[in-house]
Amino acid sequence: MRSKNVWLFIATAFFFLTVFGRQNSAGIITGIVKDAKTKSPITEAVITLSSNAFKGQKFAVTDSSGTYKINNLPAGNYTIIFEMEGYQKFVRDSVTLQDGMSLGVNYDMVKEGKSS
Repeated sequence: MRSKNVWLFIATAFFFLTVFGRQNSAGIITGIVKDAKTKSPITEAVITLSSNAFKGQKFAVTDSSGTYKINNLPAGNYTIIFEMEGYQKFVRDSVTLQDGMSLGVNYDMVKEGKSS
């Protein structure tokens, strides 16, 4: 009986270490891009992410509902750039993403030649 309890303890400890001991779980940055005046979703806006947490850049394009989503992101500080032809480019710096975090970053784009 004692042997059975020891194995049960070891199996339980292994389970908790495996499930709760994970580090560096991937994060997500998602959001909706709309026209600042009409509040209509903007389709095919380009979202660019850069960070000290990885080399290069990651990209997304908004869908018909103006939604974008970038998965599998390491923790770190991010710069997010929103771009669309006919609209002013917008850069958002110092966006902090922690391990396993899902972060929503929405933006209302302003047409070129207009102020918000």
